[in-house]
Amino acid sequence: MKRTRLIEARKNAGLSLRQLAQQLGISKSLVVSIENCRCNPSWEVAQRLEKFFGIPVGELLAVEPEQPASQGNRNQCLRGSSERPTR
Repeated sequence: MKRTRLIEARKNAGLSLRQLAQQLGISKSLVVSIENCRCNPSWEVAQRLEKFFGIPVGELLAVEPEQPASQGNRNQCLRGSSERPTR
């Protein structure tokens, strides 16, 4: 699963992973982990993302399944998460 809206926003801004990380004051590896849904950003980083892109954080962090939902993908980001992201 990936956060395709965040990835699209970064690419539309013409930013590399490293450039976005520098703009937000975080590491490139953290940006990669957030985009690939391996971790959730802290509240502070989520707010920086929202302010930087001008897109509500709920939209930026929405998870897009890589496989159709009919194949058992529950649109969850982290294992053990009981809440599904909303759009």
